[in-house]
Amino acid sequence: MNLLVSSYLPVSPPRIRYNRAMKTTQRSHSKGILLILLSALLLGSYGVWSRLLGDSFDGFSQGWIRSLLVCIILLPIVLYKKQLVSIKRKDWKWLTVFLIAPSVTQAPIFYAFNNMDIGTATLLLFVSLLITMYVVGFFFLKEKVSSDKLFSLGLAIVGLLLIFSFSLEKFSLLPAAMASLVGIASGLQVSFSKKLSSSYSAFYLSFLSWLVIIPSHGLAALWFGEQHIPPLFDITWIYLLGYAFAGLFAFLFYIIGLKYIEASAGGLIGLTEIIFGILFGILFFGEILTVRILVGAFLVITAAALPDINDFVRQRKRRKKN
Repeated sequence: MNLLVSSYLPVSPPRIRYNRAMKTTQRSHSKGILLILLSALLLGSYGVWSRLLGDSFDGFSQGWIRSLLVCIILLPIVLYKKQLVSIKRKDWKWLTVFLIAPSVTQAPIFYAFNNMDIGTATLLLFVSLLITMYVVGFFFLKEKVSSDKLFSLGLAIVGLLLIFSFSLEKFSLLPAAMASLVGIASGLQVSFSKKLSSSYSAFYLSFLSWLVIIPSHGLAALWFGEQHIPPLFDITWIYLLGYAFAGLFAFLFYIIGLKYIEASAGGLIGLTEIIFGILFGILFFGEILTVRILVGAFLVITAAALPDINDFVRQRKRRKKN
């Protein structure tokens, strides 16, 4: 049939409904991608906010104040959704590990971002998180040890060695160790959240994670005699608010974005956090990329992406069969 003629023929109602459904699906998919990209952008900006705060706040003080701000925002959401529930006795051991991890994260990463390149600190954090998730998954959660995961773990370890060796040459051991510590703690938190996420909402678990930082960092601030808090109308409070909102909305955007796209695709897009972190360091602070860091970044991103790529391909094949 002539294409010009056929274009003027009426379209059947089922075809119209199909086209509308396809357009709606495409819009939802695009929305999911955009939300997770925004989440990665906000997470990648952590180093920028830390540098802007600089020595205006002491490490533990900025941690507990920022966590308090986030909790004040999250609590009404959790209450409105009626998600504030008691913890079951069988979950206490998992919750203990889940909450110990974030209690040692905020001050160390603040120190790392202020004493080494943002891009390098971001890479060390991410690769430590990735390796921790694999180790915990294999040995404690009894996850299946597949060939692609083992290969990814090997790549991640090589990437870690490259990045860490560069860090020791250019920076002191302490900031590199702090970035790695935060990655390990975050990996423990993410891994053991799998034991809790089926019983408790993401909002509730996030609220508890921020809540535990208030006493842990508050007591540490008292112990180390931190007293430096800027005047109320100082611009650094704006930076602190920006830091707090970046963490809050990064979480919200990621959770909402996963409603519109597959988790494997979300994991792949979330890797842009590393790229954003490196770019922010270059654009705002004149950081310089070396060949070793580029190779390390490539290995880390590849290691993190491989399992998600395989899952994504398998899901596509299943859909075609159905």
